Amino acid sequence: MAKLVTDLLALSRYDNNESKEPKEEFDLGELVKQCQDKVQLEIGKKHHTVECFVTANVPAVYADKEGIERVVLNILTNSIKYTLDGGNIKIYVGFVYNDAYIKIIDNGIGIPEEDLTRIFDRFYRVDIARSREMGGTGLRTIYCKRNTRQK
Repeated sequence: MAKLVTDLLALSRYDNNESKEPKEEFDLGELVKQCQDKVQLEIGKKHHTVECFVTANVPAVYADKEGIERVVLNILTNSIKYTLDGGNIKIYVGFVYNDAYIKIIDNGIGIPEEDLTRIFDRFYRVDIARSREMGGTGLRTIYCKRNTRQK
């Protein structure tokens, strides 16, 4: 319940352009590895194999560190949740041209092609039955649109 309230308050701040999340320089690869550590219990419960690769010399990024962490945790948690027991999840952190990126690949159930255009719609859920079974609110996806570019 506390997590839901926190998400709703953050969403309200973003909607009202009141977000004053401080930007800072940080190591993106290290942040992703810390996120993996935070969900290690869920990974273990589902017997997943998770590998994290930093594929390039990624310079420090200047961004809202907590916001980026929310996005990574949201996507990684979804990957764990929607991948059948014993699945494989790979996380790549890299740098191409002037952009740092994070890519999470799993062998889970995926998102139907007809729903891909709606992944940034607030509260949108692909399947109501699946939502009831798996839980979640669809709230945190909004953070994917926020400041993720290097200074």
